[in-house]
Amino acid sequence: MRRSPLAAIARKEFIQIRRDKATIYMVFIFPVMMLILYGFGIRYDVKSVPTTVFDQDGGHESRQYLERFSNSPYFNVKQYVHSYAGLQRGIDRGEARIGIVIPPDFGARLSSNREAAVQMIVDGADNNTATIAMGYASAITREYSSAIMLRQLEGVVRRMNLSVPAIEAAPRIWFNPDLESVQFVVPGIIAVIMMIVGTVLTAVTIVKEKEQGTIEQIVSSPIKRYELMIGKVMPYAALAYLDFLLIVVASYFLFGVHIKGSLSLLLITAFFYLFGVLGMGVLVSTITQTQIAAMFTAIMVSMLPSILLSGFIFPIRQMPRLLQAITLVVPARYFIGILRDIYLKGLGLESFWREVVYIMAFGFAMIALAASRFRKRLD
Repeated sequence: MRRSPLAAIARKEFIQIRRDKATIYMVFIFPVMMLILYGFGIRYDVKSVPTTVFDQDGGHESRQYLERFSNSPYFNVKQYVHSYAGLQRGIDRGEARIGIVIPPDFGARLSSNREAAVQMIVDGADNNTATIAMGYASAITREYSSAIMLRQLEGVVRRMNLSVPAIEAAPRIWFNPDLESVQFVVPGIIAVIMMIVGTVLTAVTIVKEKEQGTIEQIVSSPIKRYELMIGKVMPYAALAYLDFLLIVVASYFLFGVHIKGSLSLLLITAFFYLFGVLGMGVLVSTITQTQIAAMFTAIMVSMLPSILLSGFIFPIRQMPRLLQAITLVVPARYFIGILRDIYLKGLGLESFWREVVYIMAFGFAMIALAASRFRKRLD
């Protein structure tokens, strides 16, 4: 019985993959390492900010105010100093990220119904931590100020025997109630890893044949061009899809990130995403002549856009207009949105069908370009 040329090429690739330790590392070890490094390393949560206090008042009111910082999970009051120079020294040495200076007339001004100013000195070297810490400090200050005003108002109400209606805000956080950044980061990591792994895996397929001098033998055989391209991509497509499942399972056990939406919808959209990613890898392999050049090019066109221009780390709406326009052609941007909708919100296809259409169009475009370049190389 005559074996299909496509099956023969696919079998040949599987044998080469099995003998290639670098490919095995790329498929099974590298993605898990990236998941662990990014998953534990990228945190938008700011907690236990080291804090130094210079309390020049030392009265009851200042102690009450500072207790709110001590009891907050966002601040860690490490030391009380007795001079402004001591506070500055702690921030200069990195022992504190924020310093709180209570004026000597803090309690007296509050007792006489006057405004009391508190100075916040923030280490702005880490602008993200500084911005978030200032927000938390301002919130604590507003809460304490509101409590003082409420006490004064209650005294007036009791004396005048009035009934004052009250409004209470009851916030309810959807999709990520505990505001854990890992729930937001991990879906993005999955898209980035698949972009890098899928592109690099297939980028060396045709280049390897060129370097080994076997491309002429394949070309001179009766196998058709599309059979050669599909047969060489099929094993890597299977490995990439297996890799995707491995990362999904690892993200659940390592970080407790579970899928709230449809698992079947996740698998289908991942297939279309990988289709385009693998096509881009084949395109890279047709325009490079060595495996080193192919891998370097694959990393450049996959890693940098998927990390910097996909909304994974930096919000797209805060980018300059030119960069926002460039992100429109980055497939990871759309797949990250799909993953977060499925993982966090449990949404269905009706919410992100446009993103799915773009990913499919990107995949067909990459395959068409790769096929065009492939024919030119073989002619």
